[in-house]
Amino acid sequence: MFSRMMVSALALTGVAYAEEAPTAVDAAIAPASTTADRLTYEAAQFAQFNPQTALDMVRQVPGFALDGGEDRRGFSGAVGNLLVDGVRPSTKSQGVEGILSRIPASQVVRLEVLRGAAVAGDASGQSTLLNIVRTPTAGSGVYEVGFELTSRDVPAPRGEISYSGRNGSVEYNLAASVFSQYRDLPGWRRFYNEPGDVYTGRMDTPSPRDFREASINGGVAFPLWGGRLGANFQVDGRRFQADNDYLRFDPLDNPVSTLNQDLEESGQGFEIGVNYDRDFGPWSLGLIALANRGRSEDDESNQFLDGAGALVSTFTQNIVQENGESIARATLSRALGARHRIEFGGEAAFNSLDQQLVLGGVPAPPPFANANVLVEEERAELFASHTWRPSDLWSIETRLNWETSTLTFTGDTNQTVDLAFWKPSIQLTRTFAGNNQLRFRVYRDVSQLDFGDFVSAAETADAIVSGGNPDLVPQTDWRAELGADLRFPGGAALGITLTRHHLRDVADVVFIPAAGFDAPGNIGDGEATSLDLNFSTPISFIEGGRLTVEGALWDGEVTDPLTDQPRIISYQPESRINIEFRQDLTDLRFAWGLSVFKEGEFQAYRFNEIDTGEEGPWVDLWLESSALPNNMKLTFVAANLFDGTINRDRRFFNEDGDLGTPGIQSLGRNGANTSRDLRERQFAQAPWFILELSGTF
Repeated sequence: MFSRMMVSALALTGVAYAEEAPTAVDAAIAPASTTADRLTYEAAQFAQFNPQTALDMVRQVPGFALDGGEDRRGFSGAVGNLLVDGVRPSTKSQGVEGILSRIPASQVVRLEVLRGAAVAGDASGQSTLLNIVRTPTAGSGVYEVGFELTSRDVPAPRGEISYSGRNGSVEYNLAASVFSQYRDLPGWRRFYNEPGDVYTGRMDTPSPRDFREASINGGVAFPLWGGRLGANFQVDGRRFQADNDYLRFDPLDNPVSTLNQDLEESGQGFEIGVNYDRDFGPWSLGLIALANRGRSEDDESNQFLDGAGALVSTFTQNIVQENGESIARATLSRALGARHRIEFGGEAAFNSLDQQLVLGGVPAPPPFANANVLVEEERAELFASHTWRPSDLWSIETRLNWETSTLTFTGDTNQTVDLAFWKPSIQLTRTFAGNNQLRFRVYRDVSQLDFGDFVSAAETADAIVSGGNPDLVPQTDWRAELGADLRFPGGAALGITLTRHHLRDVADVVFIPAAGFDAPGNIGDGEATSLDLNFSTPISFIEGGRLTVEGALWDGEVTDPLTDQPRIISYQPESRINIEFRQDLTDLRFAWGLSVFKEGEFQAYRFNEIDTGEEGPWVDLWLESSALPNNMKLTFVAANLFDGTINRDRRFFNEDGDLGTPGIQSLGRNGANTSRDLRERQFAQAPWFILELSGTF
């Protein structure tokens, strides 16, 4: 698919038309200066986009995509591929886009894309990093106010204001934001018996929902003891509410039953981070400490009524979760001559999740396993890396990490699990033809543990228990990766990575007989091939036009522990693609664009069910004008332009059916497909509208 797409895209780009359309080439974003491992873009190059924040500028960097890195273990892996003045932000909760949106464009001197030897040894495992270099300034701010309007006809307000600057050698920043959504996501369900798709009824599922969140964050940095100390904080809160009435009808459209569900989720948290950097002669010391705490509460109340509206039963569920993370990290690095660099260090972390679940109702519901559990993890990691540049065109990075952790479960489950992993890595990078670079990397990756996978809760509308499994261990992955960062004439850029995965302890879904439910678990070994792509190009015959394509393909296989047959991995989408077109009419101070996002089908393999889901495509149109007083910008978005759908197909199997051979009985998905639940949801309004006014001060 991508090969055909690339042939078509190149036919429309500056690669094919570089000599025929000099105007578009002149407007292309090409590096102002380059070295083998650093591409530099000056702030003035982004003036044509009328940026107000660093995020506006970063989004126009060809061939680069921000990565939050949330799925990687440890501090560096979780904060992604962003540096600010050469320093990694000491925060995990603010996100890379949030950090960039609070840096005024007027404070940016240049953007640097780092790759090859410039990122060798970086613990994030990223192939490229982006460094934002700022200028000393007396201080400036950014604001954004607006609202979203959907089928409710009630504006959902949103806004953010931030101020940052420097006073001598002291840096400071402070920001506050609010965000809300009032959306209805109605849909329907159709029920069938198998074989033959015999229609047995339907269900209407109106779903009004409200979401609100707010945050305050800030930071300060100043010289201390011959180095530099930085500190930041964030406090946030959120609330979600949904009142659902699920109305079921028989094949003749007579009312059969109703589920009235009131759901309210709320949460609050805070984070404090500190970093200290200092040079001791040829050595550079980096220290980071981070602590965050959070509390969330989910209240669910359900009433089950018969076709006449009489109360049949009730069910309530209250879940309180308290979570925490504390991290301390130290690194020491130095150059050994002009061609070598070493780094070593360590990281210690303590993570916890304490869930308390209370069930109620008439008749009283039975309890289920792993609902009230305290999970604690003590983790330590040591690492060392060496970077060698045999010449200006070659670099070789070797890295070795060793990680050990102890998981302790207290409550419904009482057990201790000890884990240890070696994580070696070697990467070879070759620069050629100016700005182009190839890399080959072999390494071992260990997936992140989601503590929510250890605890259980009921999903009432789906009539299942979302089980917790304390026996779940991290999936490990030996990867052989071939990547390229290519820069073409005319301003086009292509980043592409082909990876072969050899998986152990594949994280999937398993049936726990003692508990009687499905839960996250490990199902053995597997293999996969993945392709990631980022392509950006000016469109030569459209003045100021640019096309960006980001996509991924995944082809994986694992042996199903229930059927002993090969299948795909649960919840792993087969593809993802995001296409964006943008046109900047600089003289008019106007821009517009279209974005299309589509994620491919995924499946989940439960004990007696195959659950298939797919969404989209989501298509958004936006218009933007900065022809306003005081350099303000007005943005209008028509979101979900073509009424994208959320589809779900649940196929259920006989848990003790006859396979057709005398004396042979099946179990779960080994049995016959007995029924089907086909679902579709669409937002009540398509499109919905967003209006935002932003500016600087």
